[in-house]
Amino acid sequence: MKSFLNDDFILQSEPAQILYHKYAENQPIFDFHNHLSPQEIFENKTLGNLANAWLDHDHYKWRGMRAAGGDESLITGHIRKDGTVKSDAERGGTAAVEKADYERYLAFVRTLQLCPGNPLYHWSHLELARYFGITEPVTEANAREVWDKCNALLAKPEYAPRGLLSKLGVRELCTTDDPLDSLEWHKKLADNSAELRVRPSFRPDVPLSPDSPAYADYISRLQKMDGTKLQSVSDMIAALGRRMDFFKENGSVVSDHSLEGDFYLPASYDDVNYIFEKAWIGKKLSHDEIAKYKGWVLVELGKLYAQKGFVMQIHIGALRDNNAAMLEAAGKNIGEDSLNDFNFAPQLGAVLNAIYSAAPGARTILYNLNPKDNEALATMAANFRNCQFGPAWWFNDHKDGIEEQIRVYARTAPLGSYVGMLTDSRSFLSYPRHEYFRRILCNYIGGLVEAGEFPWHEESLGRLVAAVCYENSVKFFLN
Repeated sequence: MKSFLNDDFILQSEPAQILYHKYAENQPIFDFHNHLSPQEIFENKTLGNLANAWLDHDHYKWRGMRAAGGDESLITGHIRKDGTVKSDAERGGTAAVEKADYERYLAFVRTLQLCPGNPLYHWSHLELARYFGITEPVTEANAREVWDKCNALLAKPEYAPRGLLSKLGVRELCTTDDPLDSLEWHKKLADNSAELRVRPSFRPDVPLSPDSPAYADYISRLQKMDGTKLQSVSDMIAALGRRMDFFKENGSVVSDHSLEGDFYLPASYDDVNYIFEKAWIGKKLSHDEIAKYKGWVLVELGKLYAQKGFVMQIHIGALRDNNAAMLEAAGKNIGEDSLNDFNFAPQLGAVLNAIYSAAPGARTILYNLNPKDNEALATMAANFRNCQFGPAWWFNDHKDGIEEQIRVYARTAPLGSYVGMLTDSRSFLSYPRHEYFRRILCNYIGGLVEAGEFPWHEESLGRLVAAVCYENSVKFFLN
């Protein structure tokens, strides 16, 4: 029986161990998609206790606690509906907060004991090991000892957000930002942080959602910010293009889109312009009108991204906010989302074909949430130059999901061209997930070698692994 989380954790062969320890382990990190707060990175305040650092913003952990039957007061009771953390006064004062924080930490420790085979167990123990030097499994028996040790470290300035990022070798990261954002904190970070580059990502969720209750107000705000009169949908696209320029001036190299239902039907400009006008005055749209609008706008944005040097990220397949009572009580992004199962390959093919026909230099990354779509996305990506099948995302970000995503990528494209891993997290403690991915990658390649399915040539395979872990993402996003 192997010891838990030893140096060769997940690495089942000698080639895998060599590839990881010699070529992957110490590679820096370019995290091209996450939801960290640039304000928190700039302010660089210590995170508080282990409950704050571990649980304040991590909906993966909340979901696990809820599935284990945990009391919601210990899961999201500390969070306002807008996603911010309640003050000590709101929670009953310092003594009450300290007691409640230990109780929610202990509730999570109890949850972990129920989680063999769940990525939470691996992630959480990698976090304890890499940030705090705790290598024994956390249990109710040693929970207080772990709590005290972690809290003592978290009180030190080097355990504030920038120190945590530096500790894991994060060189650059891309946050997720609305086109109307002032990018105030990104500007301050650019002026004050030489070791870490924090780049904004252009995520136009509302302009792409004409059925959103926020749409009409958003377009009015865009018009005011742009200083021009938006008389047509093409005017809106042009205004968004000027916001892209602003983002690019502040270091942005990537956009992001979440597609959660039908997103393409053929449409003329006049059709889409009529839908734009209708949506802006708040009229109800049909399913087909929404799909026509989304497809046309996606293509126009995709062409602008190519022109301005942005990588276009497309995330497909989330079914969000399924529990209406929880949405009303606690707000969005609390772990009440799941996989969608709609069929979208022809729609995606039409969008990509229109973008690449007009802009052959476009760069895109495709992510699917439902693993049934792995092969569809991988083979679709291979139709277009500089179109990547992206890393295992969200509910696929576990050992089995990452392994399968790597296998699908390897059999549909050259594995050596893969751009590596992302974090997709709101937690500053989530960066050991890059190590998790790297171990799984090296184990996959090492397994091929061990089985005689690929020749062992350490130098060339080492270069491949190093490129996948870091160099390819830098080249893809920055060159």
